[in-house]
Amino acid sequence: MRVQPAQAPSRADPVVAAMSEVVGGPLGDHAAPHRWWTPARVLLGATGVALAMGMAGKSACVTSGWGKDEQPFRQLCWTELAGTSASAGTPPHVTAWLERLAGLLPGSGTVATTAALAVILAALALLATALLVRVDARRPWAAAGWALAPVLVAHWLSWELVAAFGVAVLLWGWTTGRPWLAGVGAGIGAAFALPVAVALVGVIAIGGRTRDRVDALLSAAAAYVVVTLPGRARSGGVDIGSVWQMLDQAGASASATTRAVVQLVVLAAAAVGVAWMVRRSGRITPQTSARSGLVMVCAALVVAPSAPPELALVALPLAAIAVRRWRDLLVWQGLHVVSWVITGWYVGGGLVPTITDDVRAYWLAILLRVAGLVWIAVAVLRDVPEVPDVWSGDDDAVEVGRGEADPDLDLLTDTRHPSA
Repeated sequence: MRVQPAQAPSRADPVVAAMSEVVGGPLGDHAAPHRWWTPARVLLGATGVALAMGMAGKSACVTSGWGKDEQPFRQLCWTELAGTSASAGTPPHVTAWLERLAGLLPGSGTVATTAALAVILAALALLATALLVRVDARRPWAAAGWALAPVLVAHWLSWELVAAFGVAVLLWGWTTGRPWLAGVGAGIGAAFALPVAVALVGVIAIGGRTRDRVDALLSAAAAYVVVTLPGRARSGGVDIGSVWQMLDQAGASASATTRAVVQLVVLAAAAVGVAWMVRRSGRITPQTSARSGLVMVCAALVVAPSAPPELALVALPLAAIAVRRWRDLLVWQGLHVVSWVITGWYVGGGLVPTITDDVRAYWLAILLRVAGLVWIAVAVLRDVPEVPDVWSGDDDAVEVGRGEADPDLDLLTDTRHPSA
């Protein structure tokens, strides 16, 4: 029996290999890992840099204390923590308790409270990195897709980061044989962003026992009730960023029943795609679970009645583990960032139309957001090989004989074993 080595990103990914030329090229055949600079420590440091960049990006609003109506959106420095959101929805009531707690710390006013809340969210982002590094023992560097993500830089100062942290707990708990913890993470995340519930269904559908699925669902329901008991998040119906809002503005409004039917059809189609993916790959790995969850979440976000830019954080932990090529991650996030910029300008009145009520520039933002989600979902489905190779990350962690996979290996259960 032979344990396969951890995947080297600079050898497996063309984009990373090209970028590594700046520091001497891809990992050499005789390179030895550093005893202190482990993947977890490197990526925690990278996450800190990303968080600092995101904080600096909000500095344009600090002088005004987020007190101007349109300036935060025009200068792309809005944040829910300061009571400024592009969406008409509101987070669960527990956030009001956190704001009161932050108000007890030294300093006063919106800026001081926002800074205190940012410390809490930064801790969750760092913890999410530590968990994602441990989701797939053979691909610890996959967590770089979270730690270095432009989406994280742009949106981490929002309550959706709590939902993203819940997704990270879901992935780590399920792939390491801790279904109760996976459910708790999903329940907390769903209280802040409902698409996390769809991620839960997608992730636990792959691998594990029926009892584990029941445990995850029960703990998720309990965590959701506890978090939302003081008050649930409210939504204003069709809202910013959704295809339904674009249809409304185009004069083709859809009823609530029509929206529900379309959402069910799209999610059912995504479920069929997941079933095909699992059957084609023939193996259950942490990456397979993340792929299943990602496809389902992308489908939910495409047809969501409200899709503010910050909601992309929900898909980010799944994408980091599921997507094999950085090219696909960068294409999705590039399209999303352009959509975010246009959305901010639209909400802030920066896109002054040349014709009254001409909102076609804003429609472009919606279409770019949807295109990015479709791109990443198709990339995941397309990259499922029928016969895994050593560096793809799709194969089992242990080989026997002449490289043939052990048919009795259940990676989702055995990842806690040192040999995994």
